[in-house]
Amino acid sequence: MQSKSFFVTGGNSGIGLATALVFARAGADIAIFARRAEHNEKARALIEAEGRRCLTFSGEVSDETAIRDAVAATMRSFGGLHYGFNNAGTNHPAVPITELSVADCDRQMDVNVKGTFLGMKYMIPAIKASGGGAICNNASTGGIAPTACQALYAAAKAAVIGMTKVAALECAKDGVRVNVVCPGATTGEMFHRFAEANPERAAMAVSKHPLGRIGDKEEVASAVLFLCRDATFTTGHAFVVDGGRLLN
Repeated sequence: MQSKSFFVTGGNSGIGLATALVFARAGADIAIFARRAEHNEKARALIEAEGRRCLTFSGEVSDETAIRDAVAATMRSFGGLHYGFNNAGTNHPAVPITELSVADCDRQMDVNVKGTFLGMKYMIPAIKASGGGAICNNASTGGIAPTACQALYAAAKAAVIGMTKVAALECAKDGVRVNVVCPGATTGEMFHRFAEANPERAAMAVSKHPLGRIGDKEEVASAVLFLCRDATFTTGHAFVVDGGRLLN
């Protein structure tokens, strides 16, 4: 992976940062796009400690100009773009659909759906121009087998899976593979926030994983690396990393 570059949204914490570090250790230069600018310098230091170059950008993934400009700056600085991970996401309160608000709906669609759409819209041409490569999107097992009180989150993550499959069909002829990783409960920040607000539902979520624990964010990161670098005959696949949760 020497002389390759990797662009990740939501990349300065949680699963995004874990994945950036896995790619850096594999030899890639890293571009991080994240909402919370205050975490960028720490993330940059961790990447540079692995001996790789790191660019950081701050903004909302639903901001088309910010995503477009960040991808363009990555191309200029690294001379190309080879791998992308549309990782940024958000959830909503664990309540019945009748108690969710229009604002909840807008946030799910803006971050999870529009953010993934914009990432692919600008990463795909960049990767194509760089000679080909791969994109991985981040969905959830909730987009395959939803649970109660997660209506909008399930809808948004199902949309990400659907977009991934369509993009894979459209991009195959151009040497760009597009897959999606579907984690179960994982040690990223989103699950920790959910567990703090809903300890009983979090315990129930953990109990649904036959391996008896939630996943480590590094385990999801390894799956993303596999899909991007190693699974060279795989595209349009929803890769489940869930400790067997969907078997229940």
